[in-house]
Amino acid sequence: MGKFAQKMERAWAVLRWRYLQTGAFPYHERSFLGRIGNWDDKGMRPLVIVQSHRRSGTHFLIDEIRARFPVAREWMHLDGDFFARLMHLPVVIKSHDAFYGEKLKERRPWHSYMHWVAASSLYSNAKHVYIVRNPRDVLRSQFYFDLKGHEPGYRIDPETDFATYVKSTSARDPAGKLNQIGYWCAHVKAWHERPEAHLLRYEDLLAQPQVEMERLSDYLGLELLKPRTVKSSAIGRKTTERRSKEKQAVWGPEQERLLEVELARHGLPDFGYGIAAPAPAIRTTPVEPEGRKGARPFPRGARPVSSPDSVLT
Repeated sequence: MGKFAQKMERAWAVLRWRYLQTGAFPYHERSFLGRIGNWDDKGMRPLVIVQSHRRSGTHFLIDEIRARFPVAREWMHLDGDFFARLMHLPVVIKSHDAFYGEKLKERRPWHSYMHWVAASSLYSNAKHVYIVRNPRDVLRSQFYFDLKGHEPGYRIDPETDFATYVKSTSARDPAGKLNQIGYWCAHVKAWHERPEAHLLRYEDLLAQPQVEMERLSDYLGLELLKPRTVKSSAIGRKTTERRSKEKQAVWGPEQERLLEVELARHGLPDFGYGIAAPAPAIRTTPVEPEGRKGARPFPRGARPVSSPDSVLT
């Protein structure tokens, strides 16, 4: 009976895999996280997945982990062939998942069904580290990054100005509804709400690296080592510095107002970036009865921070 049940479980997993690719399920439900069939990841070291919105210091953090912890020297993507390495050392994976498990919902990168099974199991047992950065710096950096076309799919017209870019619909939003700031808010919110994720700020990592590394050591369960030299994995490191000489990207009152509104709409704290809650709108309709649930106020940060543009990863 045990073997029959196991076979049925495998058969159902395969059917589910195929069914998910038909688009019958809503976008946010097209995944299976966890063990399937006979997959057994006991004996393997855990994945360390660095999650982030693009231009948030992703590679800076990856390189710090590679330099300070007993992990494999090279970093990988989830769709890479990293399995053999896990028999010896944890592997650092880079991911820009907009929400937990997003990568597992895509059929395109997977070499086979069993590759997807293995990655799913390891993903659900991984250590997820999310790095957040001042959105003002993130979007300025991303603007120049997209002007350069480091990722061809997100390249923008060279005549696009920064104000237009910030208000435009984000090409990275699968639903095609959120503007650039709204997408940043949705991305951060999705990971801020995950209890298993360890969140750290890029600015804190720059200002007090030892403190942040010690916190990370506790979360990962890995010994913090004496720093070793690793080759930088940064992408587009000098893009902002070079492109800003050709085109200005000034963060002004219009962009700040939009940031305030989007942060409040998504129900996020400001993470210490000095983002004010939007001013109450002037009422043009009768006042609602007392006791009705209204908008929740959001705390202002006590220490606004702006990170250096020279460190872009």
